[in-house]
Amino acid sequence: MAKLKHQNSNYRTLVAKTFQEKFPSLLTGLTVIVAIVIVLGLFIKNRLPSSVKKEATATQQTAVTQEPTPAHAANTYVVQKGDHLWMIAEKTYGSGYNAYDIAKANNIENPSLVYAGQKLVLPVVTPKAPTVGEIAPASTQKVTLTVSKYTVQKGDYLWKIALEAYGDGYAWTRIAKANNLANPNLIFSGNVLDIPK
Repeated sequence: MAKLKHQNSNYRTLVAKTFQEKFPSLLTGLTVIVAIVIVLGLFIKNRLPSSVKKEATATQQTAVTQEPTPAHAANTYVVQKGDHLWMIAEKTYGSGYNAYDIAKANNIENPSLVYAGQKLVLPVVTPKAPTVGEIAPASTQKVTLTVSKYTVQKGDYLWKIALEAYGDGYAWTRIAKANNLANPNLIFSGNVLDIPK
């Protein structure tokens, strides 16, 4: 019986000693798992479309208080397939530069991410420099390019070409549209661009 008590005591001592040795590792492992779960949750939250985020927070806000809709929120736009904020701003304001105003009014963190079917509030703001329609040259003295086709040279970019062709760097959108450029930041030496007049 005494031998059994001694073995039982040794076993408890061994378990306690093992637990003391392993506890820091166990605690570190649990801390790492909790940190990964938190980071993953934040990542997923930031990747959700803003419309999904709004629906989730709208439910929470409804329970707390109903805020009145501001007067400028009367105009809305439903995003169509292929739309992006610049295009929407051009359609609604005549200036792609108003894309920032739309993003701000809709709390869009990443203006590159809008989704078909998403409803956007169109704030009442003054249209910025026009990017559609006829764009008058800012100064005819700046116009040095008078051809209808232009071969891109090393170091060229659309703003520079628009300055040379129209005297207005903001007219780069005319060149981008005329050439159906999917990414206006990607033009290469040797590309031949139509320069609409």
